[in-house]
Amino acid sequence: MNAFFGELGKRLAERWVSLLVLPGVLFLATAAVGALLGHAHALDVTRLVARADGITRDLGTRPPAAQLLALAAMLLGSVAAGLVVRALCPVTWRWFLGTRPRWAARRRRRRWARAHERGDAAKRNRIALAAPTRATWTGDRLAAVEDRVHHQYAVDLKSWWARLWLVLDDSGRAELRAARAEAEAAVATTTWCVPYAVVGAFWWPAAVVAVCVAVVGWVRVRAAVEVYADLLEAVVDVHAGRLARELGAPLTTGEEVTAAFRKGT
Repeated sequence: MNAFFGELGKRLAERWVSLLVLPGVLFLATAAVGALLGHAHALDVTRLVARADGITRDLGTRPPAAQLLALAAMLLGSVAAGLVVRALCPVTWRWFLGTRPRWAARRRRRRWARAHERGDAAKRNRIALAAPTRATWTGDRLAAVEDRVHHQYAVDLKSWWARLWLVLDDSGRAELRAARAEAEAAVATTTWCVPYAVVGAFWWPAAVVAVCVAVVGWVRVRAAVEVYADLLEAVVDVHAGRLARELGAPLTTGEEVTAAFRKGT
């Protein structure tokens, strides 16, 4: 038991460091450089070295307790920055899901319809795999899962999902959890562009970093959502029939199973 809790604590510590401390330390370092240089001396390495050397010398003359407090303050600051970013992640998720603005969703739908009418399946599918209803590709990619399985099997995914989860084996659940975790990590990466953009207000190179972080995060989110959506659809493809059999009832179509799950609602 002690070994189990020791290993659990080790993994939690590693996750805590990777998600909060390291990104926070990088951000604090960027903010510190920005505070030392500002816009006027944004790329003045000599000035940076001189001022950093002065701060280091001053800290070296302080008592050990003061040095430990400075280190603790840095760690707490990095954790605080990480927690702020984690708190902003739901906002980033909502942006990627694209429920707003509606005019952008209508524009995507018109582009999709034109490609569909021309028979250009490749272009149509690059826009969305089903008629767009969201303002973003990621939002439509996730929404398309529900549309596609309903069209193919008459499955209402919201009604089916909890039951499908119960018939999944451990490996299937692990794959879904890993894909979801990768998508969440990609969203967190994207969200880090916000504090870097704030630093960019007084040190312009941080604004460049913010743009780079946003682009990298956007690419990662698209890739992660693609994998996650494929897995969600695969779960229905592979396990929908098994779930119907598990009911032990003479239900042969998706509509009948969905009606049973909804229980008249």
